[in-house]
Amino acid sequence: MAGEQVWYWFRELDSQRTGNGFGANAIGFQAIAEWSRLRGVTLRQWQLDAIVAMDLKRRELMAQKAVEKEEPEQQVSERPLSSRLFDAIFPNKRK
Repeated sequence: MAGEQVWYWFRELDSQRTGNGFGANAIGFQAIAEWSRLRGVTLRQWQLDAIVAMDLKRRELMAQKAVEKEEPEQQVSERPLSSRLFDAIFPNKRK
């Protein structure tokens, strides 16, 4: 199947993806051209379009997962700290 072959090509390109510290870089046309030259593959227009579309979707999903991993903001009590509350949180161990 032609689509399956393009998927394998994309996975190979994706495995060589670089990053910039803020996330994954796009698989650029230069990288695709170099991969194509090394593999001896002449891509048709629809195959190139499919690889670019898969790359865009992959980076969208990676960015979404990164946002989901961010730690939630720590909640601070709205109740003011009093000596009684302090003693309740940190009971005196001397008796």
